[in-house]
Amino acid sequence: MSKPTLRTTGLDSVSEDSAADLTPTRKTLHQNILGKLRPLPLQYRWAVWYEKHSESSSANFDDRLYLLYEDIADIATFYRVYNNYPWEKVKLRDTVHIFRKGTKPIWEDPENVNGGCWTFRVPKAKSQSFFHEIAILCLANEFQAALEAEHDHVLGISTSVRFNSDVISVWNKSGSNPKAIKALEDTIIQRLSPDLRPPSDRSYFYKRHDEHEGFKEAVETAEAKKKEEGKGAE
Repeated sequence: MSKPTLRTTGLDSVSEDSAADLTPTRKTLHQNILGKLRPLPLQYRWAVWYEKHSESSSANFDDRLYLLYEDIADIATFYRVYNNYPWEKVKLRDTVHIFRKGTKPIWEDPENVNGGCWTFRVPKAKSQSFFHEIAILCLANEFQAALEAEHDHVLGISTSVRFNSDVISVWNKSGSNPKAIKALEDTIIQRLSPDLRPPSDRSYFYKRHDEHEGFKEAVETAEAKKKEEGKGAE
């Protein structure tokens, strides 16, 4: 099955100063100098995943989830991946995830199983800019800082292609912590550029993973698979 692929071998580093321009351009002398400096590491390491849509919620994730880039440790690496990703080739209802390294973008992952996400339906004209800003806020720890006092964690973000809009989500670890959920909402809305902010709360919502159809089955399947693997290792 075909899917967008990442090709980053031999690419120059892209500085944060040039991040807003998604189209690769000839770099200035200043940018070239910045590109040679060692970038500061991010607080957390991140991975990029591609998920193919399936009509069945119980479809095996091993057949539809692909790890595209396993270790984003600094902002230069993020832009090297992001600016060279073939976004226009992401197929209808397929999804790109950026998640903390070691956490899969699935409900049944131990880090996600008790969590949920804020989901925004964003018009096509603004969706790429919206996701770009959400990604930077996430990787720069802006969302996590807002949740520290509530003992919660932001685990990743997703963007999924639809007909006239894209669906963009921010995943958190605790789906039963109303203060953290509200703090995350406020931070997302306040930190987005004014022209990207949702026109009303009717265009976005929060939902726990266990409220989704197929959640229980997914968790039970994952637990059964873990037991089988445990028996095989004995």
